[in-house]
Amino acid sequence: MGGTAVVTDSTADFAGVDISGLAMTIVPLTVNWGRDGFRDRIDIPTEDFYTRLRVDRDLPHTAAPPIGIFEEVYRNLLASYSTVISVHIAAELSATCSVAASAARAVDGAGRAHVGDSPSVSIGLGWLAHRAAELARDEMPPDDILRTLQEMIPRLQIYVALETLEYLQRGGRIGRAQAFLGGLLSVKPILLVKEGSVHPYERVRTRAASVRRLAEISAQAGAKSRIAVAHGDAELDARALRDELRQREHLPEVPMTEIGAVIGAHAGPGLIGVGFLLAS
Repeated sequence: MGGTAVVTDSTADFAGVDISGLAMTIVPLTVNWGRDGFRDRIDIPTEDFYTRLRVDRDLPHTAAPPIGIFEEVYRNLLASYSTVISVHIAAELSATCSVAASAARAVDGAGRAHVGDSPSVSIGLGWLAHRAAELARDEMPPDDILRTLQEMIPRLQIYVALETLEYLQRGGRIGRAQAFLGGLLSVKPILLVKEGSVHPYERVRTRAASVRRLAEISAQAGAKSRIAVAHGDAELDARALRDELRQREHLPEVPMTEIGAVIGAHAGPGLIGVGFLLAS
């Protein structure tokens, strides 16, 4: 028995990276909608989720995975691997990391299961989990993998533009973006995901302006190791953003991914965003 296995959760998006062949387990969060309960990315296709979200007057609610699922995952992995590194959605956005940490303590008193707050989500979380799994495959010691992730975290930035703040407001997750309220639900807000929280960045008046501004923000950020576009039921606008980024930053390609139901439940349909890892 030896080596390191990596665990993450279903809010991770793996844009522009290949996780096939890596020792990675993805634990699904839960989406509760009326009497229905879904495992994120397993029980409900993303397309069906957004179709329902646009017409259903009731909002879905999300929940961390049950502790028993994490306990089972860690127990099974530690039967084959010496160490588990478990990296999850920002603790300020979800209880997932706390639940995972409790499960790790319950399963392994020797500290072989390391649970960490990303603190990111979507593209950022996916890149962290992917890098951890790559280094584990290359037999890097667990402590060195954890140090590498900590070095990456400050270089991760995610900017998103929403169609509306309505879903964040109705779901009670508006946080610092409250500054954009006050009769401004029709404004197109741009938010920054930083240090695990959602921060108001600026606001624009039109969707086309959102695309242009996101591309400008990315270009002004400087050299990058990775870049990708994410969207929630907004493929045409995401493609426009991707093309704008390619032109401005002289990139041959920009990966694109669609966010799942958990993030979509809070941000609503129509999210577009750019995430990048600044060069070291």
